Amino acid sequence: MDKQHSCTIGLGSNSPDREYQITRAIEHICGSLNKCSVSSVYETEAINGKDKPYLNAVILGFTPHDYDATVSFLKEWEAECGRTEIGNMEGIIPIDLDVVIWDEHIKRPRDFERNYFNLGYRELLSKGAYETH
Repeated sequence: MDKQHSCTIGLGSNSPDREYQITRAIEHICGSLNKCSVSSVYETEAINGKDKPYLNAVILGFTPHDYDATVSFLKEWEAECGRTEIGNMEGIIPIDLDVVIWDEHIKRPRDFERNYFNLGYRELLSKGAYETH
């Protein structure tokens, strides 16, 4: 059996269709992971204090793919959903998907410390999502 890597993914969207973007991303990601656990979807303010508020969520799941393949899968989905450099500069993010924790190692320390990730991560912790693995 292939090794299963644990991954915790932060999701965010501040586009006008942000509910749709988050829902689609959750379905897409959980369709490719094993033992997928998903936090509630919640709103947070933009870090820069000027862009529109975000909807966020956190997903924990397992994949037989390596880290680079998993990141590529997420970045391809971002592009498919319309994420562009121009949108980034204008502060409109259809979907942002980042592997924050991989095999119990924090890959994105700044994201790990931010409220937009911690709300969902703490919720999954409180539900025991990390205890069963």
